[in-house]
Amino acid sequence: MLIGITGLVVTTAQPGSEVRIVVEGRQPWNISQGTVEASLDEPVASWQPLTLVVTDRTLSLEEQQGNLAPGTDILLSTRLPEPSRERAPYDTVRQIQAVGKVGIRPVFDDPDRNLVAGQDIHDAYQTNVGLGHGPLAVVAAAQEASLQLSDRSDQSFWPWLLGTVLGLLLTAFAMSKALKRRSLWEARFRRLTAAQRRLAGVVLDLEALEATYRTVDPEQRPPGFTEAWTKVRDASLELARTEKEVAAAVRGRSSGMTARTAQKVEKFETGVSDLVAAADAVMGAGAVIGGFGSGETTFQRLGAPLAFAARELLTRLRAAPAGAVEPQMITSLESALDSLLEAGAGTAGGPGPAVHTWERAERGLKRQAQTLSRKLRHMLPRRRLRRMPAQPVVAPRPAEDLSVLRTSLGLAPQGSRRSLDALDAANAMAREVFGRLPEFDDAQDEARGKAPVNPKLRKRIGLGAKVLAGFAAAFIALLLSLTAMFAIDDASGTLPTGNRPLEALRFEPDGSKFDLEEIRRNVGDTFMEDLAVTVVAGRAEDDLLISMDYEVNARKYDPQDPMASSRVDANLLLETMWKLKAQYPHLVDESTGELLPGHALVPVYFFDNGYTTVPAWMTSEVYYADARRMGRFNWDTSEFFISKPEEAVSESLEQMAKAQQWNGYTWQIRDSDPLLLLLFPIMGIVLFIGYQVLRYGGSMSMRLGRFGRDAARLRTVRRDLETLTMGLDDSRLNAVFMADQGSAPLAADGDQRLFESALAVAWRMAEELASRPLAQRLGPDYRDQIRRLEYLVSVLSVRDMDVAGRAQALLDADRGA
Repeated sequence: MLIGITGLVVTTAQPGSEVRIVVEGRQPWNISQGTVEASLDEPVASWQPLTLVVTDRTLSLEEQQGNLAPGTDILLSTRLPEPSRERAPYDTVRQIQAVGKVGIRPVFDDPDRNLVAGQDIHDAYQTNVGLGHGPLAVVAAAQEASLQLSDRSDQSFWPWLLGTVLGLLLTAFAMSKALKRRSLWEARFRRLTAAQRRLAGVVLDLEALEATYRTVDPEQRPPGFTEAWTKVRDASLELARTEKEVAAAVRGRSSGMTARTAQKVEKFETGVSDLVAAADAVMGAGAVIGGFGSGETTFQRLGAPLAFAARELLTRLRAAPAGAVEPQMITSLESALDSLLEAGAGTAGGPGPAVHTWERAERGLKRQAQTLSRKLRHMLPRRRLRRMPAQPVVAPRPAEDLSVLRTSLGLAPQGSRRSLDALDAANAMAREVFGRLPEFDDAQDEARGKAPVNPKLRKRIGLGAKVLAGFAAAFIALLLSLTAMFAIDDASGTLPTGNRPLEALRFEPDGSKFDLEEIRRNVGDTFMEDLAVTVVAGRAEDDLLISMDYEVNARKYDPQDPMASSRVDANLLLETMWKLKAQYPHLVDESTGELLPGHALVPVYFFDNGYTTVPAWMTSEVYYADARRMGRFNWDTSEFFISKPEEAVSESLEQMAKAQQWNGYTWQIRDSDPLLLLLFPIMGIVLFIGYQVLRYGGSMSMRLGRFGRDAARLRTVRRDLETLTMGLDDSRLNAVFMADQGSAPLAADGDQRLFESALAVAWRMAEELASRPLAQRLGPDYRDQIRRLEYLVSVLSVRDMDVAGRAQALLDADRGA
């Protein structure tokens, strides 16, 4: 950025020196030291001090080669060139006409470049002399000298642009590295902060945990319960001591990104997770074993995955074709689920019976699932049965690790997992037999979780995605480069267009010789500036001494000149132009002899037969750059051309309008390939920097998170949650009805509380995921959390539909009775 700003300042800087003009000898066309100085509103600016000496003699060979007197940088002769005897290319004509007329002190190492600069200076003077200028023609030569002899290589746009590109490249590289480092450090810091919060929660509850442990009768404490308390007591103190060391290592400038610090954070995080699991186990198991407080929450944690899986299986069985499933199979599974929910209510007398009742209900549900799985397997055709493995493929179901809690209660550590596996196997077999469940499998296929992808395949997929992203970025960069290149070409190749009408058109002495309507009809509104034109009628034979009889013209010049018959005497033409200006003093500046700004004179010379010629016109404008070619007078051959009066005036006005557009403009034919090769990497770097800026901004802005990965999935889940929440009253009414009319009222009540608890958990998960900024949505952990939430919402939806269906069935049965 600094390079670009510096380049902009340098390339747009204004020159601080000036071109000094010295007029020597007796000059024509009212050129003198006084008139030249009067023509200058301000000195001609230049990057280096220059002195232009104007002389009335022909230059010597040494002077043309640059051997000038001390203090002279440009020597310009006001002598007019001799007309060419044959037509030649424009550049050749410029070389011939500048011979003996201009010399410059060598500025460039290339002699040809010095020669061309001198030709441009002479060309500027000569063209403007042909427009009726005198002092202003000298000023035009001085301005051209300032442009041609200023070696401003540091003002070239390309070196600074290349420097800016290099700066952008380095910036992109630095931003990429810094952002990657920052992202890794922030992820590490977030993990540390989360672990610290969890550790602080355990430390604050340490006294309550100890009281819970002490309250339980030592004889009733299972070994796992004592082990969990011992771990809480010892690990909390040890982690509290190591917390400061890990935090200092993460926040340290030199140690924050080391592998050793990463190991410390991972070890600390794992220790805190184990500590929290042990603390939850002590609190949950103490509520059941100690007999203080309700153990219902503990049993809800254990029973929620099983209840949801059983509810899914019931939904699949009820959705089976009529007669495909025996009613007893559904009834047995419902009875086993109700037993589990009743056991979860914790109504059994004493801690021992409550735990044993739960264990029996869990085993009963497991056995019922295994029985159903075997029966469903027998329903498959033999062909499909031969192709099926002994155990159906079961997608892993998101579930909490409850082994520590179960051990603290005196239960088998993996009992919940084995029961859940039996239910998942039964669900998978039901899907094989009866087909997919539309409201569950089709809508939430990804939410159920997918089998882990092979790491090599994942790496290849990631590499392929990066390659596709690279191709997409390259295509966008190419498209932007082409657009910019076309815009630059259009801007450099399109002339400004005028839309002003001619301010005034007067005819002297009158317009009787012209068809004024035709002239005005042919003159368009294409002028850039206001211009008042005075058309003066003259006689070609008397004023210019030319005739329509080419033999007469040829005798006045060299008979050996093949173009003598169509020439006009340049000196005579210029003298006639200055005489015309003297005839109209109200159009002329007295101090300089130049036309006043905004005026032009068009002398139209009539032949005896009524045809006309306009060898030159006079204007107050000074022509620069390519507009020099727009002058009417042809210095190459001094030719005159014949046309009708109206055509002569219309064409002259049209040329004046074009000259206003071309004035000061230099047409350049450039090769677009280098520009494209330069713009393409620039656009690519800009896109890359923009991506880095978005990532950086996303790491600090939570609003950008709505556009992050999986944002649409999260919005869909939130809409489903809103639907479940809006239907909560109906769900409660269905639960009350089931409790009143069903055979297991405690199970219905426990099922409803389990549903509402899980719904609250789902809302907390959704709010937490929605509040994450964009940068935290780029990792795999975020997608895993979305998948867990989708699964939870899907099972809640299935449970809600199942309860509604069972309530409706009971209501229909009651009405039928």
